[in-house]
Amino acid sequence: MKGTRTWWRSHQQEVAAGLISGLVSLVVYVWSAAPNVTLLDSGEFLVAAQHFGVPHPTGYPLWTLLSWLFQLLPLGNAAWEINVFSGICTALAVAVCAGVLTNLLRWFLEGSLRGLMIWTPPILGIAFSLMFAFSVSVWSQAVIAEVYGLHALVIGLYLAVLYGWVRNPSRDRLMLFAFFLLALAFSNHHLTLTLTPLPFLLILLLRRRALPDWIFAGVLTLLLGYLGFAILSEDPQILKTAIRLFYVVMAAGVVFVWIRKMRIRWKLVAFLPIAVGAGLLPYAYMPIASSTNPPMNWAYAREQKGFFFSVNRSQYSGSLSDQSIKVLGRLMGTKGSESTNEPFKRQGRSGKLEAAQVWVGFFWQQLSRAFTPFALIGYFASILFILRYPLPQRTWIYCLHFAFVLAAFLQPALDGALIDKAGWWLQMPFHTYTNFIFALLSGLGTGLLISFLASRRAAWFWLAPLMLVLPVLTFRNSEAESSQRNRWFGWMFGYDMLKDLPKGSVVIGGSDPGRFVPTYMILGESGQPAAHKRDPNFDRRDLYIITQNALGEEFYMKYIRDHYGPERPAPKNAFEKWLGRANAYPEKPLVLPSEEEVKAIFEKLLSPDAASGTVVEEDPTIRIFSAVLKWIWENNREEHDFFIEESFQIPWSYDYALPHGLTYKLSKTKVESLTPEIVAEDFAFWADYKKKLLSDPAYLKDFDAQRSFSKLRSTMGNIYNHRNMLPEAERVYLEALELWPANPEVLNAYSEILWNRGDFDGVRKMLEIAYDWDPNNTGLIMLYGLSEQRRESQTEIASLHATLKTNAADAEAFTKLLKLYAGWGETNKAGDLLQSNIHRFTNSPSTLKAIASYAESTQMKSEFVEAAGYLSEASPKDPISHYILARALLAAGSTNEAFTAASNSVSLGGRSIRSLLASDPAFANAIKSAPFDSLVKPTVPTP
Repeated sequence: MKGTRTWWRSHQQEVAAGLISGLVSLVVYVWSAAPNVTLLDSGEFLVAAQHFGVPHPTGYPLWTLLSWLFQLLPLGNAAWEINVFSGICTALAVAVCAGVLTNLLRWFLEGSLRGLMIWTPPILGIAFSLMFAFSVSVWSQAVIAEVYGLHALVIGLYLAVLYGWVRNPSRDRLMLFAFFLLALAFSNHHLTLTLTPLPFLLILLLRRRALPDWIFAGVLTLLLGYLGFAILSEDPQILKTAIRLFYVVMAAGVVFVWIRKMRIRWKLVAFLPIAVGAGLLPYAYMPIASSTNPPMNWAYAREQKGFFFSVNRSQYSGSLSDQSIKVLGRLMGTKGSESTNEPFKRQGRSGKLEAAQVWVGFFWQQLSRAFTPFALIGYFASILFILRYPLPQRTWIYCLHFAFVLAAFLQPALDGALIDKAGWWLQMPFHTYTNFIFALLSGLGTGLLISFLASRRAAWFWLAPLMLVLPVLTFRNSEAESSQRNRWFGWMFGYDMLKDLPKGSVVIGGSDPGRFVPTYMILGESGQPAAHKRDPNFDRRDLYIITQNALGEEFYMKYIRDHYGPERPAPKNAFEKWLGRANAYPEKPLVLPSEEEVKAIFEKLLSPDAASGTVVEEDPTIRIFSAVLKWIWENNREEHDFFIEESFQIPWSYDYALPHGLTYKLSKTKVESLTPEIVAEDFAFWADYKKKLLSDPAYLKDFDAQRSFSKLRSTMGNIYNHRNMLPEAERVYLEALELWPANPEVLNAYSEILWNRGDFDGVRKMLEIAYDWDPNNTGLIMLYGLSEQRRESQTEIASLHATLKTNAADAEAFTKLLKLYAGWGETNKAGDLLQSNIHRFTNSPSTLKAIASYAESTQMKSEFVEAAGYLSEASPKDPISHYILARALLAAGSTNEAFTAASNSVSLGGRSIRSLLASDPAFANAIKSAPFDSLVKPTVPTP
């Protein structure tokens, strides 16, 4: 008890600063918390937390488990509760920041804290922790269902424990606790890896003699972790790397033990893996939760492959396995050839350096805005005074600056961070812990500067209380972007989309808000008590929600089969019944493809002779998603209505599409035309809806709302465009740009319409408005440059048309014009030119080859066959001409005629044509069976 009183007396300032800062920030966070679901990932996280589920990789088990426990409290609507949970975590992080900074300043200024100066540490602790609290990166995440507030808290505790160890480097238990917190933070977000080097840096600088033991224990811990990771992966390359690492570490360990003559701190070697393992225990939540068939069950973590898929971040670039092979694989000699998908691979060193320089300048601007320019002075002052202090103080400053550089600059550079609004909004939440570090450095530097000035003139002390004005400025700068007070845009998005749908409808969600918000509204909001819902009567648990962007993916198909298939597992125990698994999903099952049927769809779609649609999608993954969706629709359309909110375009669906409020409905049969009445109803709905959005001042401050609703509106423009209803498409695109002036999908599509009619001034005006809204968007600059190039090319196009008008058989003019149209993607004009002029060049093999190449690339099969036929007649002794004809005939389905043409090509070209046939994907299926297989077999001379 006496020790407690002593600690309290010696830490009253830290506790007071922490309580004041934490409470002030908590009041603001609760006041500005989102009242319900928000856009982007919020709906997914809410459903996972509300229903003991698993969100997207890496699963975020620490956040999900804690938020699930928190929402069990009877505080109100579950969405609001979980949003408040984010605020509580963030407010605790603010309190930790204030306490650490106050103690840090007392440590550095202990010789000069006399008179009024004794109040400098808590004043600056409060001021800079509140600037941290009200910075956009922190505040915006503290009021929604997200993991970053908790991440800032755990990282803050990690730094606080490291700081405690710096004050007393002999306390190994503190360092072990720091490693526990590091692993615990990793179970919340993999950004933690960025700060892994800090403990070893501190040990190197303050306890150099102990460093070999810590490295030995750390390497053994790494080995144990990587062996487990490799076993989970079942990847031969990772397993090979782990085995080699095992031999290397064991050999090095034997040498180390021999050199140290067994004088090794074996307790440390034993306890470090235990501490790290304990921090990783939240990952055990994922397979347990996944096995209960939760409404959010990403990656199907109940299975080993799915668990690894989630923890590894396999669906994203820069997965843990890729990173481990890049680092450990290189050291162990198991790294293969370089992947073309590695970050910055195509940029080269100059591209990396330039991107890093752009990010550095941009990020300093964001820090200046978040903490005010005055705080930047404090940051640089922390460097200026560094040499005045003994090694322990210097070491802590080194550590913080090293951590800041890793978090603020290295991680974003490796992540390929962009500085346009969408890129910054994606990267911005990651910097909650970056701002924590910056607040410590800036607050420390400011305190050192004030102390230096006050030592010359006492009145300079009053700069400290003046710092309390800075959080007010930060609050004003951040409020518009961060506060979610009375913002119901997420709820509106889902409610207005779902409220009037027929019972048993299937909702296909594409974009992040389009799949996650309906998921929450159906599986989360619907089951809330009536008193906790904005609309007490809203209950759409009779609807089905399917994600467009994952259809066909192995784990997602298992996930939705468990939800909606006839083999849905029944609750296995009382816990699952208490979770509500028995009545979470509609009773009537959907017909969903089995694994074998999905595989058959894949094989058919990816085969070289697969039938093609009217639009060629370059990404085969998108084609797969689209094909599986079509299978599900075809097998369920008689008993269920389908409504789509799309991410990528689904061209096959546009022939069945009818506008339906925020989405479009799939008719059970093809819609020959959209009647004037249907079109008028669509525009009337959006006129009212657009007016409702734009009349709300909060909408103009909410970036997520703007891009989400603009995306909804633009989809119907794509459908009108598909049907060649250009006036209607143009009108829709303009409405979408009213809702978000920098919508990239709309800017590209509408630019194409304006280019085709020669309205380059219209494109310029539209892009200038978008650029004013998003001045860091390099895509807009590139589109603007492309538009100017197209404007200039119109002169050449007009000249070539004049030439062809005078001499229609001018092969050079025709080829140039075809290439110009093809290069600009003007397929309609290129197709018209090609169809009306093929017959003019029957005696020009080079022109016919160009025509055939273009017709094949755009899948104009009849024109491909026609051009190839003329080519084989114009060059009857050229084996390539007959080879091209064979490709054309095979693409058109004329297999026998294709074999004849291929035979003629082999007769003329011999071995070289055989090799070409054998390696050409276009003939891959054909040569597996007779008679094509004989064409690639070498001729055996008769004896």
